[in-house]
Amino acid sequence: MQRKVEVSILNQPFTFVGEDERRIERAARFVDEKIGYVIKNYGIVNTMNAVIMAMMELSDEYLEMREKAEQFEGRALKLLRKVEAFEVPCGARDKW
Repeated sequence: MQRKVEVSILNQPFTFVGEDERRIERAARFVDEKIGYVIKNYGIVNTMNAVIMAMMELSDEYLEMREKAEQFEGRALKLLRKVEAFEVPCGARDKW
């Protein structure tokens, strides 16, 4: 069931609608923390600049994780093909 979820980002209230209240709250907290990190570590005062910088950092992290996931998936598929191609002596496979 869809419900309204009130969260705070940069000390400003926002209302989101969704089924998973905890997930919305967790995402809002993550965004708020990332923007806070950028403001603190880069000394950015302008809110829009802080949001853009936070988005750049999040995008970079996402793209790096996506690349690693694709590499992992490729290695996993390669390993699976090797396992499937492995010849097992007659009858041994039935014991697994």
